[in-house]
Amino acid sequence: MRKFFTPLLSLVLLLGSVPSVRAQENTASATLYNAEASAFPSVSAFLDVFDAQKIFASGLKPEAVTVIENGVPYPVDSLNEIAVPLQLVIAVNQGTPLDARNANGLSRFQRVSQVIVQWAQSRPSDLPDDLSLVSQAGPVINHAPPADFIVGLNGFQPDMRAATPNLQSLATAIETVSAQTPRLGMKRAILFITPQMEVSDLAASIEPYIQSAKEKNIRIFIWYVDANTTFANTSAAVFNNLAIQTGGTMFQYSGEERFPDPEVYFSALRRVYSLAYTSRAMVSGDYPVSVQVNLPSGVVNSNDQKFNVNIQPPNAFPVAPALQITRQAPEDDPFNTEILLPETQTIEIIVEFPDGHPRPLARTTLYVDGVIADENTAEPFNIFTWDLKAYTANGEHVITVEAVDNLGLNKTSMGLPVMITVVKPPSGPAALLAKYRTPITFGSIIFAGLVLFFILLSGRLRIPSLRAAQQTRRAEADPLTQTIQTEAEEETTPIAAAPAGKPKKRRTPSKKKEAEPKSSKEAAASFIRINSDGQYAAVAPIALAENEIVFGTDPVQSTQILDDPSISSVHARLRLTDEGVYLLQDNNSIAGTWVNYEPVPREGYRLAHGDMVHFGQLMYRFMLKVPPAIPSPKITVQPVEE
Repeated sequence: MRKFFTPLLSLVLLLGSVPSVRAQENTASATLYNAEASAFPSVSAFLDVFDAQKIFASGLKPEAVTVIENGVPYPVDSLNEIAVPLQLVIAVNQGTPLDARNANGLSRFQRVSQVIVQWAQSRPSDLPDDLSLVSQAGPVINHAPPADFIVGLNGFQPDMRAATPNLQSLATAIETVSAQTPRLGMKRAILFITPQMEVSDLAASIEPYIQSAKEKNIRIFIWYVDANTTFANTSAAVFNNLAIQTGGTMFQYSGEERFPDPEVYFSALRRVYSLAYTSRAMVSGDYPVSVQVNLPSGVVNSNDQKFNVNIQPPNAFPVAPALQITRQAPEDDPFNTEILLPETQTIEIIVEFPDGHPRPLARTTLYVDGVIADENTAEPFNIFTWDLKAYTANGEHVITVEAVDNLGLNKTSMGLPVMITVVKPPSGPAALLAKYRTPITFGSIIFAGLVLFFILLSGRLRIPSLRAAQQTRRAEADPLTQTIQTEAEEETTPIAAAPAGKPKKRRTPSKKKEAEPKSSKEAAASFIRINSDGQYAAVAPIALAENEIVFGTDPVQSTQILDDPSISSVHARLRLTDEGVYLLQDNNSIAGTWVNYEPVPREGYRLAHGDMVHFGQLMYRFMLKVPPAIPSPKITVQPVEE
């Protein structure tokens, strides 16, 4: 009677586990984890999808997955199935049944080890598994690659007959596989090698391990190694339930059965989906996210994950803009009152994202004095063109830029002052004459020619004839018509030697011409223009003949016009002091006045022969007409000490 009672009890236990097994088998699952927004607005996560048979649902298309962010569904941008390694612990529950040997003298455990070694040797090197080996005595190999694991397993030779089977190796396996943080997407599994256990409350003892494995998402696979007479007992039923409850399977081996390929168990655990979608979050904070998967068997909803994001509007600012813009007539037409150059100014900006999440821009705008001057709604967003044609007077203007991203977030930069200086062309009669000097010159020549032509025609202009010229020369040669000198004049007037055969002719004394006054003061110094390469420019030097000279672009206030955008209207003054020293002073110019590459001090600078002078970008050398004498070097002979 007892012979039939034990199998019957095992059958009842197995049947009692059937409802839960079916419920487990008929339920597909989706697990979402590691949602993060480091590439915001793109949010990425990993997804596991298993069908009702606990097989990885391979081959899903992006349209089969929908992301639910903060309760709102969004499509995924990408869904990729990737391969990942496995984190596996081989747990050996030592006992006498594992030492039973076949006709060749090989124990059951040795046969098991051979199968595991062959499987480990077949693993690819580019995806090395994380493998461990534990027994009742504790860990034997901890988190090793396949090569090291094989060495450790071959060296593991426990005394199976001296050990009593218990659940300590299973507890150590769960602890070992949970201690190491796996790579993203890596699954956890345990291959529990055990004989039967004759424990009356085995089912109750093993229940905590089932719950722990389910909470930590650990798959447990059982290799039940014992005599085939134990395959239907209570111990086998309990271990089978352990495998089913945790998503694994059980294989029974008595020494004659053919081992399954372990990779059949683990291949479904080596796949994971990586997905990405575009978040619509517009404020900083935590956002719940889950996925909904459409499988052939129905819709599966995943667990909720949260990601945190810091969102700030884009920050735009100009890149080294021109703080001083000078508008003036073209160089080839300096008297043009209708055209001032430049007519436009290019402004380049940089757009930064302080939250560290670069994203596309929707619009950038340039404001001048609060009014839109230019706007970009497509690439390039970083270049503006400022129209300057409307600015015909000196004035300061404030420019700001605004950037709007694809989330609608915007920010305006701080105001940047820009000074626009307008150099108006000279006006008045002098300017008119200078502007039209060429046509006036040609017109005057033509007019004079016409006048002369009409005079000749009217006979008013008489040309001396040849006879009149001969009579004039004859009169000059006649002694009777010569001037008679007094004795005093004869004494003081030298007699020029006359040619042979001709009487000597006395020269009449000429009156001493009075010294004519000079039309202008002779310059004792000058500025010589220097090119950027250090060579003298092919332009006339600036003569420094006046006691005070004003340099600038304003033809009214300045006595010496310097034509360059870097020159202010009244740029600098040069004064000749009573001591004969040339004192150079800056007139608060924008670009500054420099001597020998040093700015001119407020009290002025006393120029010396050969000094290098900069008016803004223009470079000159100060030269005296009479350079100062260079003192001869003094040579002092030092006595030599003996």
